[in-house]
Amino acid sequence: MSNAFAHRHARLLRALATVLLSLTAACTTRPFQPSPPAYKLWAKPGVSEQGVRSAMLDCGFVDSAYVDGTVMTNNDYARAQLCMIDKRFVYQDRRILCADVPELPACANVARGKTFGSDPDIDPARLDRRPVRAPAYSDWSRPGTDTEGVKRAMLACGYTTVTEPIHTMLLNDIAAAELCMIDQQFRYARPASALLCKNPPGLPACRNRKIDAQQCCAPPTPAEAR
Repeated sequence: MSNAFAHRHARLLRALATVLLSLTAACTTRPFQPSPPAYKLWAKPGVSEQGVRSAMLDCGFVDSAYVDGTVMTNNDYARAQLCMIDKRFVYQDRRILCADVPELPACANVARGKTFGSDPDIDPARLDRRPVRAPAYSDWSRPGTDTEGVKRAMLACGYTTVTEPIHTMLLNDIAAAELCMIDQQFRYARPASALLCKNPPGLPACRNRKIDAQQCCAPPTPAEAR
């Protein structure tokens, strides 16, 4: 993998981790403005604001105002959005998460051409042109451990998937799993800055934890290769 691609991948991971589920409205909202509370993004004739909030909680939203990747996974958020649509609520912003991340398990049966928002659907060809992200297990290595051994170690450390954990795991759980892999003497193929414990927000798993960046991870990407 080239340094430039690795850097782009790390930036994407950080964006997913910090903008997180501001796919709460990431796909949705207006640049350079605070996102509105989530309940403002849904409407149904004859239903009050309190009714919207109650429906959201019934659909699985942890909070009807603000959530992020510390309390909901991307997949759970997408499922909750689809539940609201099933209840005949109308999405008031640009497009739901499944329009931008159709690979989420919750989005498997959502047809293209429907965004349930104000924007037209993203061209499927454009989605197909996205760089293929390497599976998460390719980020870890240890002398004498083959790929299947890496996968087993990841599962033992708490990963629920060895391919794309950012979609289906809470951020704190991913951070704890990353630290576990480091404790097991696995080396991370990306710079330490790509670890969740090196990025905001502060997660409980990261508290009082010092990480030896030289031992754990790949060297920082040179500025000229970014």
